[in-house]
Amino acid sequence: MLKREVFCMLLSDRFYMRQIDKALHSAPVINTADHPRLVLFSDCHRGNGTWSDSFLNNKTIYEAALGYYFERDFTYIELGDGDELWENRKFSDIEEIHSDIFKLLDKFNRTGRMYMIWGNHDRVKSRPGFKSAALPSSTEALIIKCSGSNGKGIRYNLIHGHQADFLNNQLWKLARWLVRYIWRPLELAGIKDPTSAARNYSKGKIIEDRMADWAKLNQTHLIAGHTHRPTLSHSEKNWSYANTGSCVHPSTITCLEIIDGTISLIKWAACADENQYIHICRYVISGPEVFC
Repeated sequence: MLKREVFCMLLSDRFYMRQIDKALHSAPVINTADHPRLVLFSDCHRGNGTWSDSFLNNKTIYEAALGYYFERDFTYIELGDGDELWENRKFSDIEEIHSDIFKLLDKFNRTGRMYMIWGNHDRVKSRPGFKSAALPSSTEALIIKCSGSNGKGIRYNLIHGHQADFLNNQLWKLARWLVRYIWRPLELAGIKDPTSAARNYSKGKIIEDRMADWAKLNQTHLIAGHTHRPTLSHSEKNWSYANTGSCVHPSTITCLEIIDGTISLIKWAACADENQYIHICRYVISGPEVFC
């Protein structure tokens, strides 16, 4: 019985490894020589402005962060689930209610400093007919190559992370139906979705371990979102796994900054000064660590 369980586990691991390989097979490549300053966000879940819009509470914080990064010449990369298109059918509703946010995103796009990856909640962005004046076309994955002699040959693989989550990848239409018609109404009663990698700790840990195992097996670097748990902790000399976190934490948003060959995990939140004035503050949670 034990041998059978181990065999099934190995087959399962190989399946998820192949899903990540498949996503990265034809991923576009950018170079740090062209983009020395990068900021990576994911899981903003921009909604329609109603009670179910989990982005709404942190909208002001996110807007301040966008302004900060645009003024300092960062390239903006979004690792999927930027818009909540499971609970909401129409992207135009989201774009209209958060028009001020999309104007800021459009500034990144118009200056050639924006890359978008689609996730399970905004998978519809992968369709050829999907259009947004403010956003570039989305891909399933992206690769960052390091420039310079120290970073020669080093690449960072960027995906959303649902590739390691069977329900939210292979069965995504079922998962979307459950969110739209079952779990969304139940949230009013305080019942959390147990199928969500972001709300179920055990499930999130399993998915993160799969992604870290892929990075270790391939002796490379992987950055993802999906689980909403920011981290730089899974790392060794030749491989690493990092997670951007999300923009829907209680009262905070998190992201990863890459500046001149180093990477840091950042938190943005509202804070009060000694005169009790409210500001939007940037905190370094972890790092900087060597990126290239």
